[in-house]
Amino acid sequence: MTIDLQNEKGRQDYLLEKMDDLLDGMNDSYGRELLDELISRLETTISDFNDEVKELTDHLKDNSDKKEKLLHNILTHETKGSVSVEENEDVPKAREASEWEKRLESLGK
Repeated sequence: MTIDLQNEKGRQDYLLEKMDDLLDGMNDSYGRELLDELISRLETTISDFNDEVKELTDHLKDNSDKKEKLLHNILTHETKGSVSVEENEDVPKAREASEWEKRLESLGK
């Protein structure tokens, strides 16, 4: 039997098959109720996870758009004349690079 975990139906069939194998020794009525509850909880967990990942990617996209806009503003202001950082509230304060960023930078060189 081929297991197709690339689509939702394949993953669900795989989980159902494994759960049926685990619950074979139990009473049919109790096992079915337990399986239904477990599937319901798994679906809720997966749904919550998908919502959180979507929220996270939306947040990352928003931050990326803000950074791009700030960079564009900085570059356009530099061509028109010098602008101090205090004039633009959206510009984050400069900070020292973390150890991880320093290592990444040294790898890039």
